[in-house]
Amino acid sequence: MSQSSDKDEKELIRLLSDGDEEAIKSIFEKYFEGLCLYAESIIRNHQAAEEIVEDLYIHIWLNSKTSPINSSIKNYLYKSIYNNCLKYLNKIKIENKLLDHTNYIFEDGEILHPVSDSYPLSNLLVDELLEKVRKIQKSLPDQCRLIYSLSRFENLTYSEIAKKLNLNVGTVKTQMSRAFQKFRLGLKEYI
Repeated sequence: MSQSSDKDEKELIRLLSDGDEEAIKSIFEKYFEGLCLYAESIIRNHQAAEEIVEDLYIHIWLNSKTSPINSSIKNYLYKSIYNNCLKYLNKIKIENKLLDHTNYIFEDGEILHPVSDSYPLSNLLVDELLEKVRKIQKSLPDQCRLIYSLSRFENLTYSEIAKKLNLNVGTVKTQMSRAFQKFRLGLKEYI
């Protein structure tokens, strides 16, 4: 890096920490596309990659005064995107494990439908579990409940739900994540 560009970058960081909108716009225009491609190469999801990059820019803008960039802007951005992609993949992995476990509980015939009426305690536990699930589902906010129902009961993908409800896929994922969290907390004594 030449002395001139090093000086320009330091000035850009200073302007950013002063809350200069042109500084964030300049950084956005210079790195946004490359960061999206980099994120997508890690997580293999175009929409989520763009959201991760957009979230990073929002974070930088909101925290530019309290947590300024102390290194190369490019290095900071790419390292942040890498870390945020790993967090995203970990979150997806956890959600998938929960979903698999939840599907097992709700689809396993032996658990939900005991072999015979000879097991009243088992029937009581199944009824209790199903009632708890209904209460949790009812307690979800309207949009969250609708998205959860479309996903679980109509087997729509996140993109199909987003298209049907005129939302972006990120919103659908966020709502599903909230639903999973409610179920995880509400059913922790069962799972």
